[in-house]
Amino acid sequence: MHMYFRRIFLLSLSMAGLAYIGFIATSQLAHAQIDSQLEANGWKEFTFDDQRQNTFRQIKEGVIEIETNKSVSIAYLPFDTAKLDLRKTSNLVFEWQHEGQVIDTDVSKKGGDDRILAIYLAFPYQPEHASLKEKLLRPLVVASQGRDAPGRLLTYLWAGEPKVGRWFENPYTGKAGYMKVIQDAKDGSNNANVWHAHKVNIVEDFKEKFGHMPPTPAYVAIGVDSDDTKMRAITRVRGLKFVK
Repeated sequence: MHMYFRRIFLLSLSMAGLAYIGFIATSQLAHAQIDSQLEANGWKEFTFDDQRQNTFRQIKEGVIEIETNKSVSIAYLPFDTAKLDLRKTSNLVFEWQHEGQVIDTDVSKKGGDDRILAIYLAFPYQPEHASLKEKLLRPLVVASQGRDAPGRLLTYLWAGEPKVGRWFENPYTGKAGYMKVIQDAKDGSNNANVWHAHKVNIVEDFKEKFGHMPPTPAYVAIGVDSDDTKMRAITRVRGLKFVK
């Protein structure tokens, strides 16, 4: 399963694990299935040339629709760090919606870990908070991914397992990234086409998992994954923004 970005996270794993840790290039960039309106608004897509891509489109102002069909890819939006101050706007709000087949898997395990939807926040590398292993690996990260390759990841999921509300280590990044299911997959079948609203405190979550105040995020991203379960579905996200 290749649910992680092209240019982020070559951290904290063995050399054999470098090809899988979050948001890195496991293959060459394929043609992105992202519409011109999203591109005009600054969105980009990470894709994999050995996998079918999702289709991302803006169907109305502030509403992104993702069609997945035995596919996997991620749309991401780089932040203007000068315009985002987590001390003033520490909460990320969004609504999401699903229709089609329900993707219900255990996302805490490598392989088969598809999900209805994921919201990712990637944070810059901070050497003062890095482990010894991360510091030793950092030159390899910079050489292959560039100096702006981030170092921490929080992920909020609409998925099957683990249970809603419990943090767990990202199975591909270890302690460099943490994930939480905030919407049960079963809600996708019982409440098709219903908008589900969420508000997550990024500052408190980052401090809880990493022990210090977060830097300004480098990216926010949206991902859907159905390449293992071979399912087809449509999900939508709207109102994605930082608020007080």
